[in-house]
Amino acid sequence: MGNRQLLILGVVLSLFLVLSCGKSTNKKNVSKSETSDVLVDSSFYFKSNIKYAKGFKIEMHEGYKELSVLDPWNKGKVFQKYYLIPRGTKGQFNLPLDAQIIEVPIKTIAALSSTQIGILDFLGVIDRVVAVSLPDKVFNKHLLKKVENGEVIGVGHNTSLDFERIVDLSPELVMVAGFMKISNEETKLINAGLPVAFNIEWMESNPLARAEWSKFIAAFFNKEQKADKLFTDLENRYSKVKSEIAHVKDKPDVISGYHYKGIWYMPGGQSYLAQLLRDAKGEYCWFSDSTKGSIPLSFEVVLEKQSGSKIWFGPARCQSLKEMKDLDERYTLFQAYKDGQVYSVTKRTDNKGANDYYESGVICPDLLLKDLAKVLHPELFPDYELYFYQKLK
Repeated sequence: MGNRQLLILGVVLSLFLVLSCGKSTNKKNVSKSETSDVLVDSSFYFKSNIKYAKGFKIEMHEGYKELSVLDPWNKGKVFQKYYLIPRGTKGQFNLPLDAQIIEVPIKTIAALSSTQIGILDFLGVIDRVVAVSLPDKVFNKHLLKKVENGEVIGVGHNTSLDFERIVDLSPELVMVAGFMKISNEETKLINAGLPVAFNIEWMESNPLARAEWSKFIAAFFNKEQKADKLFTDLENRYSKVKSEIAHVKDKPDVISGYHYKGIWYMPGGQSYLAQLLRDAKGEYCWFSDSTKGSIPLSFEVVLEKQSGSKIWFGPARCQSLKEMKDLDERYTLFQAYKDGQVYSVTKRTDNKGANDYYESGVICPDLLLKDLAKVLHPELFPDYELYFYQKLK
C-alpha cells in the first residue's frame, strides 16, 4: 500500500473515531426503545420502591409501565389504571384496553387538589401546571405569580369542574383527588380523550405514606429516581425527629378537632393525625379506636371525656381564641382553652386565606411531626420555631 493510500486510510479512521465518540456522548442519557428507533430517556426505566403507601403500585413491563391506583373502599380492586409509555412510541405497543395510555414525560398538568401543588413543587415540576382548582386559594408564591399573570387558570373542582375550559386548555394530564365514585364531570373528561389521574393520597393514614404519593406523581414526569432520593431524605428527617423524642415518658393529654353543625369530628385512632400524635409522644384517648377517618361525636361526649386535656390541636379555621369562643362559647369549658394551650395550622396563611398547610403539609410530615413534638415537649426543641402551627391568643 502506497503512502497516499495509507494517508487516506488514516484520515478515514480518524473521522470514524471522532464520529463514534460524538454519538456515544449524545446518547449518554437515552436508549432505544425495544420496539422502535425512538430514543428514550433512560430515567423512564427506573422503578420506584414503594415502602409505605398502600394506595398505588408501579409495575415495569417490556417497554411500558403499569401504574395502578388501588380502591381503598373495595379491598383488592383497582380504582383506575394507567399505561405509561415513552413519548413518541404511541401505537408501537400491543397494550390491553383496560387503562388509559399516557405518553411520558408529560409537559402540562391541571392540578386540581392543593396537595398536588406541594408535591409538584417538591419534584421541581411546578412550571408544568396550567390549571388549578381554586386560584384564590393558591399559596405557592411561584404558582401564584403565574395565576396573576394569567398563565395558570382556575377550572373549579369536583362537581363544579369547568369542562369546556379544561378541554380548551387540553392539558396532557388532569389530576384530581379521587373519591368513592368517579363523578360525571370526570367521566366526561375521560370520554373527551383527556387522561384523568386519580390521586387518593388523602386516604393513607401514615404520614410517610401520604408523602410517598410523590412517587406516583413523579412517574408521569420520569422523575421517579429524583423522587426516591428526595423521599429517602425526607424519611431520614422524620426518623431523626422520632429518635430525638424516643426517650420521652411524660406524654401530655391531647384533644383535637372541633364542633361543626352539631357534630364533633374527632380524628380516629388509626387516622393520619393520630399517627402523628403517636410518633410525637402525645397521649390521645381515642388511640384504641380503629377508625381511619373521623369519629362523629356529640359535644357532650367530648366534654365529658376530654375537658381536662392539656393541649388542643384545634380548628384550622380559627386564628385566635376569640374566634373559637365566637364559634361556640362552650369551648371555654376545656382546660386547654383556659390555659391558652390551643394550636392551629394557620401560621402560613396569606391575606386571601390561602393556607400552605394544605399544599405543603402532605410533603412535609417531618415538619408537622416536629411542630407537634415542640408543642408537646418544648424543652427538647428550645431553638425550633413552629412552622405550620401557631399558638392561638
